Amino acid sequence: MLLSYTWSHSFDDYSGSDVSDIGVVPGNMVNEQSNYATSDFDRRHRFVASYLYNLPDAYHGSSAFGKKALNTWSVSGIVTLQSGVPFSIFGRADAFVATRADLVPGRTLESAIKGGNVEDRLSAYFDPTAFMQPPLFTADWGQLGRNIMRGPKQVNTDFSIMKSIPVTESQRVEFRAEFFNLFNNVNFANPVNIIYPSSNFGSIVSTTTGPRVVQFALKYSF
Repeated sequence: MLLSYTWSHSFDDYSGSDVSDIGVVPGNMVNEQSNYATSDFDRRHRFVASYLYNLPDAYHGSSAFGKKALNTWSVSGIVTLQSGVPFSIFGRADAFVATRADLVPGRTLESAIKGGNVEDRLSAYFDPTAFMQPPLFTADWGQLGRNIMRGPKQVNTDFSIMKSIPVTESQRVEFRAEFFNLFNNVNFANPVNIIYPSSNFGSIVSTTTGPRVVQFALKYSF
């Protein structure tokens, strides 16, 4: 068994991804100092457990068939728990202008952040009424910083059952049943983070991982 926990915090002014602020905020208006913030790919907490266990023999009789059918089973798996990735709040993003958002007068970033289960916040992961577009055709390109909020956490469990069937001293058949996302956990993507022209600002409309997948494999080693 291998267990690992990582606490990390990555900073940069450009993460090299298609969703970076560099691709949305006008290039001639970008100030590297104001763009220096938590990286797009930053995951503050990450726990991974992997294991392989050879099950004890269940049959101790003299039958060759019983030994091959009931013994030499093993299980393995990987469990991953990690915090979500950060995201920015944009006021506008279209072909003519791109800005970060402003806070509504009297509101704070802390007041816009909601707690509780993600499933209960799918239509409003954060409070969308706390943000507004900056005035058009002014020098205000949005006062909020880059990657100021963080998306939903992710949980995934992969599991497999393996059966090794000896044929000769140097040959064997291996059967595997593999379960990806064993518990069918739904891992939600970051919410829609653009006020205009989006009609579902603040809502989560997609997931980042697929449903449970089961596959079987048979391998002959010689």
